[in-house]
Amino acid sequence: MLQSIPAGFARPVYESQGTFRAILEAMSRPGSLVPLPVQADGPRGWSGGMASVVLTLCDMDTPVWLDAQAATDDARRFLRFHCACPLTDAPAKASFAVVLSHALMPSLDVLSLGSSEYPEQSTTVLLATDFDAAPGESISVMGPGVDGEERLPLSWLPPGFVADWRGNGRLFPRGVDLILVGQAHVVGLPRTLKMEDRPCM
Repeated sequence: MLQSIPAGFARPVYESQGTFRAILEAMSRPGSLVPLPVQADGPRGWSGGMASVVLTLCDMDTPVWLDAQAATDDARRFLRFHCACPLTDAPAKASFAVVLSHALMPSLDVLSLGSSEYPEQSTTVLLATDFDAAPGESISVMGPGVDGEERLPLSWLPPGFVADWRGNGRLFPRGVDLILVGQAHVVGLPRTLKMEDRPCM
C-alpha cells in the first residue's frame, strides 16, 4: 500500500517553506503569476503544482473537500498519508477545497464563508488552472496589492465565476479566497480583489 502512494516532496521542510513563500507572494500581489519553486509528486491527475500547494497548506487541523475529479482513492490515500487531513463531503465544513475541473466548481456561497467574529475561518479554494491556455478575453481586477489596474484572462476562471465573485466581495470581511494553481505557477485571488468589466486601454 505504501509503495502506491506518491512521494510528495523530496525535501519536505525546505520545499514546503519555498512553496509557502510563493503562495504568500501570490496573495499579496493578486492577479500576478507567481512561480512555484518545486512540483511535488502527487496523485494521478493532479499537477505537480497542486500537489505542492496541498502538501504545504493542508494538515490535521484543516478539513479538505475534493471535487468529483479530485476525489480518487489514490488522492485520498495520498492526503491521509502525507497531510493527515480530515476529508469532508460538506463544502461548508472545508478549510480547503480542491477543484480540478472548472465544470465542477461549486458556487462560492455553499462553501464556508467565515463569520463576522472569525472571518478567517472560511474556505480557501485551490482551483486547477491552465495558465498556458489562449488568454482570449480578460477582466479588470483592482484592490489591495494590485498596482493600479491589472487584467485577468477569463480563460483562467470557470464560467459564471465573475458574478459569483462579486457576490463574495459584498460579504467582506467574510468570504472565500481562491488560489489558482497551475503546473508550475500560482495566482492569488483574495476576497478583497474586485473584478469589473472594463475595456482594454
